[in-house]
Amino acid sequence: MKKVFLLIACICAIGASAQVQKVNLQASGLTCAMCSKAIYKAVSAISFVDTVLVNIEASTYDIRFNKDATPQFDQIAKAVVDAGFSVANLTVVADFNKQSVDKNGFVTLDGIQYKIMGTPPTTLQGSKKLQVIGKQYMLPKDFKKIPASSNSDMSAKTYLVAIK
Repeated sequence: MKKVFLLIACICAIGASAQVQKVNLQASGLTCAMCSKAIYKAVSAISFVDTVLVNIEASTYDIRFNKDATPQFDQIAKAVVDAGFSVANLTVVADFNKQSVDKNGFVTLDGIQYKIMGTPPTTLQGSKKLQVIGKQYMLPKDFKKIPASSNSDMSAKTYLVAIK
């Protein structure tokens, strides 16, 4: 009987899970292939990063993570800045499986808390793109368009995002 209960509990836990699949980073300030290589090397050196796929023409990087690793987007942005460039856009691709968004727009996945702008209480299902919002994750002209009240009740460990 204990084994049956444990099996049911595991299935229920799996049923409400979510997982960050990858991050798509668009960098700005690149002028040549060496610039792309500098960002590639900086991001690849992060401990939780598994692979980085580069699109030189679009200045984008698809970043995948080590299994069971918790990605830290601030470290990715810092690596880009330390390489001498800036982040123009950071989009998280996550797979949701009946993940609840509370009345304040908060949802947790892979141990990371997100506040989703403009989302009423709902249940997320399937693959979603979440644009990370913040000075270090977007161009200044785009950040200025975000209402200041959007991040008024945020903690340091919460990412403000918008569903794309």
